[in-house]
Amino acid sequence: MKIVIINTMLFTRHALCFIFTLFVVKISCTDLCLENNIHALILARGGSKGIKLKNLAQVGGYSLLARTIKTIKNSSCFKHIWVSTDDKNIALEAQKFGALVHHRPLQFARDDTPSIDAIAEFLNSHTTIQDFALFQCTSVFLKTNYIQEAVQKFESHDCVFAAKRSHYLRWKMVDGFLVPAEFNLTSRPRRQDWKGDIVETGMFYFSRRRLVDIGLLQNNRCSIVEIDANDGLEIDSGHDLTMAKYILSSRTKIDL
Repeated sequence: MKIVIINTMLFTRHALCFIFTLFVVKISCTDLCLENNIHALILARGGSKGIKLKNLAQVGGYSLLARTIKTIKNSSCFKHIWVSTDDKNIALEAQKFGALVHHRPLQFARDDTPSIDAIAEFLNSHTTIQDFALFQCTSVFLKTNYIQEAVQKFESHDCVFAAKRSHYLRWKMVDGFLVPAEFNLTSRPRRQDWKGDIVETGMFYFSRRRLVDIGLLQNNRCSIVEIDANDGLEIDSGHDLTMAKYILSSRTKIDL
């Protein structure tokens, strides 16, 4: 919170001068964050397929997990930061950087376990948590300003998630024929005349317990935080990891 003092001079027709001191209270985004009761949740199991122990892979001197925890902490937006994991090394890394550990049962850490089931298991173990934000370590370019914008929008929505704009024209197969998915062949949209599609990035999802209780992360009362397309890289392969390291090394400002 910032208090700005403004001295105002008022002159009357008799040339008398009165000085009023105004106190203007400015509530910053950080103040808003500190007042909420949202818990951050990172699902980080040990059995990743594309890259072994992917959540502990190093980028820019930190593991993907550590980078995510540090950025979340820097936002000052959360009651607690939780890491749900079945792996002892991931648990140690989480604790090293100040996160709380939820020991996830193996039946909720399989390759075919949907994220919503792992979230529900976590919430069932922590019954006082109502609002949460799910973060994915594979979105290496998470930024504090994205998080703070999401918190502000979450005040008036049931869910908020990260998204980017896509201007690619999509096609689909129908009865063996290739047809436009969402545009007319006779009037192909120009990029400058089209806002593009909104595409989830997976970087984060702010949601509420009452949605998870009915098997959802999102409903029709959602908003988005539109991130820079260059920040939308998700690390699912060794190639993605190499790309992330290259992009990070070329940036002058790192949000950690």
